[in-house]
Amino acid sequence: MEVGGISAPGSVNQNLQLNKFKLGERLLIEIIHKTSEGEGTIRTRGQTMLALIETSTKAGEKFWARVASLNEGGLLLVREPLPGKPGEVSAPQQFQALTERGLPNNPEIIALLKSFPAAKMGVLSSLLGSMPGSLLTDELLKNLRKAIPQWNSLAEENGVDKLLASLKKLGLNYEQRLQQMLKLDHPAKEIEKNSLKDTFKGRLLEAIQRQEDQGFSDSDSPLAGLLQKITGQQLWFKTGAMDNAYMLLHFLLFDQERFVPVQIAIESARKGLKMDEEHCRIAVLVETEELGELGIDAFFTEDSLSCRVLSHDLSDLPQLLDMVIPETRKRFAQMGFTLGNVEVGELEQNLEFQKFLLGSRRSGVDISR
Repeated sequence: MEVGGISAPGSVNQNLQLNKFKLGERLLIEIIHKTSEGEGTIRTRGQTMLALIETSTKAGEKFWARVASLNEGGLLLVREPLPGKPGEVSAPQQFQALTERGLPNNPEIIALLKSFPAAKMGVLSSLLGSMPGSLLTDELLKNLRKAIPQWNSLAEENGVDKLLASLKKLGLNYEQRLQQMLKLDHPAKEIEKNSLKDTFKGRLLEAIQRQEDQGFSDSDSPLAGLLQKITGQQLWFKTGAMDNAYMLLHFLLFDQERFVPVQIAIESARKGLKMDEEHCRIAVLVETEELGELGIDAFFTEDSLSCRVLSHDLSDLPQLLDMVIPETRKRFAQMGFTLGNVEVGELEQNLEFQKFLLGSRRSGVDISR
């Protein structure tokens, strides 16, 4: 992978001799320098070289890696599993992203996992646009609208809490709550049961059950497809392998009664059972009415933040950013972050960003010539 504009020490060897490396070869890697964008330098075999580095590594860290790919543009080193942690299962290339994220190799689950990230319009809007009105009843539509937050509400201080509440209303923790419900006493159990029925997934399951009771059982029906999308979202909600954590979200926002599809991918090292919020990468893709698809690739390192804004049309983007960056810096400063470098780029040319939103992991280090 070509890497440009990397800030690295002057001793970096720009003439990397790839013919000295062999596929499958095991190498000891030392992280020398790493920027908030995940770019930096590594040392192996006495050579210091430019590299793209995974989010879970830190400067000064040493680990063993194997040469997984080798071509004229560079080579890919994949980190070996840490001692005492389960190794990654070898899988065909089409399942590689799922394996790297710690997801199960089950045919039915794989079908849901593979189809969900590729859904261009997110978890719901791709089906809502063409679904017959008789299938999406007033009750279901009303329940769905209750679960979708307003765009401007997320800009408030409790915006994250509102988003999490929206995901719960959709029923993303439906099965988890069912399991916890079994431990409750009878009065509390009935209250929780009614609350589960009021989630969008609960209403959707009831609608599908009514269809089946009436003799209409079709796994390819729009309602069944909608259920599969929600289940796929549940599977991608909290994933990751070893010391790496990953989350993929597709959801809708309301903006003046218009559905706005949003995709978010978050990757970080693990901090106990949670994600390390101070060392993470967050990618956002949103479909705007005036600018079309707009991507933001952000890297958080402790109290600093740098990002790249991506669009299909860069003609007006720099001027728009100049207008909003001062207020954006103030907003992040209030949250304890210093907004550093802000770049712009072509969305369609940033393939690594697009793959990240599909669940692919930047695994180990990717060395450039």
